[in-house]
Amino acid sequence: MIGMSPAIGARIPAPGATHNDEQTRARIPMQGSIPPPDEAAHQDSVLIAELAEINTLIGRYILRFLDADAGRTEPISPEDERALVDRATRAIDILRARADRREHV
Repeated sequence: MIGMSPAIGARIPAPGATHNDEQTRARIPMQGSIPPPDEAAHQDSVLIAELAEINTLIGRYILRFLDADAGRTEPISPEDERALVDRATRAIDILRARADRREHV
């Protein structure tokens, strides 16, 4: 019927595919089709996670700074500021290395 959704689990052929194309794809074994681990993709994922966490820490730092400036709390300690700087610097170094790697590909 027109306007009805295909049945759940029904195979919908790709645009331009013939019935024979679908049958051929169904017989292709899946063994060996998983690509090997991609170290660069893993490093990128770790970098993005680290940058997201640093972003959160910087946001907290800003709020704490503003609260301390308004006299609502104690300022952040110099040791904690240095720890944030060190962590951000490591992430920036990793980001720089990624840019260098991409430039030389």
